[in-house]
Amino acid sequence: MNINSFIKPFETLLLIGIILVLCITLLAAFADIAYEIYQKLITPPVFIIDTGGLMDLFSLILILLIGLELIETIKTYLKESAVHVELIILVAIIAIARKIVVWDFNKYTEAELYGLSAIVLALGITYYLVKRAALKFSFPPRGLKGDDAT
Repeated sequence: MNINSFIKPFETLLLIGIILVLCITLLAAFADIAYEIYQKLITPPVFIIDTGGLMDLFSLILILLIGLELIETIKTYLKESAVHVELIILVAIIAIARKIVVWDFNKYTEAELYGLSAIVLALGITYYLVKRAALKFSFPPRGLKGDDAT
C-alpha cells in the first residue's frame, strides 16, 4: 500500500476544513467591520469618523485581505499540489502594509521603524526577484510553440 494514497485524501480533507474555518472567520470579521462602521457613523458627531477610528477600520480591512490571500494560497495548493511563493510573499506584503497603516510613531522606537523598513525592502526585492524569475523561466502552454501553433 502506497502511503501517498492514505495521506493525500487526509491532507485534502484538512485543507478543505482550513478553508471552511477561514471563510467563517472572514465572514465574522466582515460583519464586525460593518458593525464598527455603523457604530462610528451613528455616534455623534454623526457621519464623522475620527482618524484613529479610520486607521482601525483600515487595519481590519487589510486583515480581511490577508485572510483572502491565505484562502487563495490554499486553493492553489489543492489544485496544483504546489505552493506559489509569490502568493506567500503577497500575504507578507499585505501584513506589513497593515502594520505601516496602523503604525504609532509615539509608541515605537526609531530602531523598530528601521527594522520595519528593512522588512519592506527585503519583501520588495524578493517579490521583484520572484516575478523576474517567473518571467525568465515561463514556458508557453502545451501544444503552443510560438508561431507554428496549429
